[in-house]
Parts: sequence; structure tokens; C-alpha cells
Amino acid sequence: MENCKSSKYKIENIVQSFKQKEEEEKEKEKEEELDGLWPELPFHLLSLNEEELDGSCSEFSLDLLCEKKKEELLDRSWSKIPFHLLCQFSARLILKDLSTFRAICKSWRLSSPMSPLRPLLDPPYSHSPCLMQLGIHKCTFFHPMHDNGSYQIDIPELQDAFIQYSKYGWLLLSKMDGSVFFFHPFDRIKIELPSYPCKEEFESMSFSSPPTSTNCFVIAIISNGSKFGIFRRGEVAWTLCEFTERFQPIGNGNPLLYKDHCYWLGLREDGLPAEVGVFDPHEYLTHPNHKCRWKYLPYFTPPEHLDDSCNSYLLESDGKLFAVFELNDIEPSIQIYSLNLSSIGTRMKWHKVTNIGNKMLYVSSCGSFSELAMAKGMSNKIYVPNVLDNNNIFYSLQTKKYHSCFNDYSSKSRALGREPTDCTWIKPNYIDLDKGFEW
Repeated sequence: MENCKSSKYKIENIVQSFKQKEEEEKEKEKEEELDGLWPELPFHLLSLNEEELDGSCSEFSLDLLCEKKKEELLDRSWSKIPFHLLCQFSARLILKDLSTFRAICKSWRLSSPMSPLRPLLDPPYSHSPCLMQLGIHKCTFFHPMHDNGSYQIDIPELQDAFIQYSKYGWLLLSKMDGSVFFFHPFDRIKIELPSYPCKEEFESMSFSSPPTSTNCFVIAIISNGSKFGIFRRGEVAWTLCEFTERFQPIGNGNPLLYKDHCYWLGLREDGLPAEVGVFDPHEYLTHPNHKCRWKYLPYFTPPEHLDDSCNSYLLESDGKLFAVFELNDIEPSIQIYSLNLSSIGTRMKWHKVTNIGNKMLYVSSCGSFSELAMAKGMSNKIYVPNVLDNNNIFYSLQTKKYHSCFNDYSSKSRALGREPTDCTWIKPNYIDLDKGFEW
């Protein structure tokens, strides 16, 4: 019995010693905290002794003072972060997060001037693509819905780069050293790809889906049309395949990727009239020693006076191919043909198109696509890569004339407009990319 009491007494002593040690540590932490706050005390309190600063005096209670000072320091810490650090933080934010960052307080807002592209990401402007020109030092964006709507921004990542293709809000670019990369200009996201795998330069490039999708792949066709390269997400190198015959593109169009097939508007090696060639690049990855053979869709009679100086574009919309030709000094200046890809056999025929209904076609040498009209008066039009006085030019299938979005310009030819060099249509959007994203 006495042993039990003795053991109980020892346990109580141990517990008590732990409690005492814990209280001593808390007191020490409090003293250290007060030492840090002491320089912050008002001048008239520095002359008081400890008794006068006793905790019984609620007005000058050290506990109260400690809490008040802690609150002041916490409140002040958000606005007193060094300006150069705030600038570094804001420079690494995407536009969506930058808006939240700027709403914290005045000093944060001053450290992070809003990007000139911000208006393009808000309705109603976000509903429409804009024409992007890649300049030597600046990138310029022309928006069809904005009067004198050119926005300029410096994007160092794109210096010395050339636009190869654009879709889904992404750019595919290359440089003279053979490097290739994706870039999202609105969130400044860059995805590096392997460099060219051969000495010949890739003339035409395209990609199948947004780079963030798991099944995205890139197609690149050599300038003389004798080979193509393919690079799929998750791989580490390009795969090269040879064609059995050359197929030269008409004008300046890029290959179109639709449902894993590659379509190209061009001419056969023997110089026959214009046709659309198609092949399945994945078919030849399983047989790397086999040469790739073009298959040809039904022939259609091209517009008269079609030559290499004319602009030609190929795009897909609702399961149909659209071939768009822009002719020189010919009326109507723009002629469109469509082919239903779901048709079989002899029913697969090209038809001339004179009305595209509630659609808008955006065409450029670096990618073409269709959109549904989101605003009154924008439908049944082809938006070409031309500007006049910083305003976009479009072609109306109803009037069969070119018009400018914000003036009374009207012409059967686009003689007054200019086509910016190295330009493409791109639709502004936000991208949420996981930190661990890998291509």
C-alpha cells in the first residue's frame, strides 16, 4: 500500500515538474515577444516602472499592449512588404490571380500595374478572337469589337520567335536555332518541345488539341513536302516519316488536324489541280520503315485565276471542311467551298458556299477556325488578317465587300488594308495549369 502511495506521489511530482517547465517556457516566449515589442512602445510609457506597468492597470496592461501590437504588426505587414518583393511576386502571377493580388491594398496595386491585355479577357471582348502580331520588340493585339482597339505588350519570351500555328488560345512557335515551344500569351505559360530533328526546316506546323490535353500531338511538314515529323505528348523526341510523293501546299496554308488525320490543301507533284490530301500520321508510327502515302479527297473545281499569290485557307467546322480562297482583283474576292466529311462514296462532294449563317470564319496563314457569332452584326462574315487605322477588316458574304469594324470603309478589294507580318488570330482565355505539369 505504501509502495502504491509512493509511486503515486512520484508520478504527481513528475507531472507537476512538466507543468512547471511548460509554464516557464511560455513565460520565456512571452518575455522574448515583449522584448521584440519594446521598441514599439509609445515614448510616454518608456519612463514607467514595472509596477506602473502592472497587469492590474487595464489601460497599460502588457497583455493588452501585446495583443494590440500584434494586431498592428499583422495589419501593417500586408501593406509594408518591401516594394521590390511585391513587384517580383506580381510579375509571376497569371492575369486571373493578378486581379486578386491588386485588390489587397493600395501598395500592392501600385506594385502590379494591370496588363494591357486585361480588357481582352473580360466580356464582351473575351467572346471574340483578336488578331495578334508578333513584332521585333512588341506584340500587338487588334480586337474587332474595340474601336481603335490595339493593345501592345512586351513579351520577352517571344523575342526572335516566329508564329507557326495558333488555336485554343495557344501559340506554337519556333526559332532560327531549331527550337520549338508552345506559349500562352495571356498567362505567360511556356512549354518547351525538342528542337528540329533534321537539317531541313519545318515549313508548316500544326497541333491537334490544347497542349494541356493528354492526346495532344504536333505535326510538322518539311518545306519541300518530302517528310513530316510528329511529336506526341509524353514522348522525348520527334519521329520522322517520308512521303511516297511530294504534295506542295497552295499559298500559305497550314496543315489541318481533325480526328487524328492531317488535311492539307495543295498540289500534287505532277502539277494537277488543287486537291485536299489526307493521311493518318499514327498509322506510320507502327511501321517506321514504311513511307507515308497521301490519299486525296474528291476533286473540286478551284476558282478561276487561282495562283500562288492568292491566299488560301483550310479549316473545319461541325464536321465539314471549308476551303477559303482570297483572290486578287476578282469579284467576289472571297470564295468558299465546303465538304461534308461524314458523306460516303459519290455523295462526298464539294459545294460552293455563299452563306455561313450564324458563323464567323477567322482566317490567317498561321491557323484558321470558326466561331459562333456572339454579337449582333458579326455573323456571316470572314475576318481576314488585315487592319486599317488599327481596326480589323472583314469580308461580308452578304454585301460581297470588305468593311472595317468602326468606320464606313467599304471595298470590293482590300487595297487599302494592310496585313501585319507574322500575325494570327487567337481567342483570349485563362489557363489553370498544375504546378507539376509535364509535356
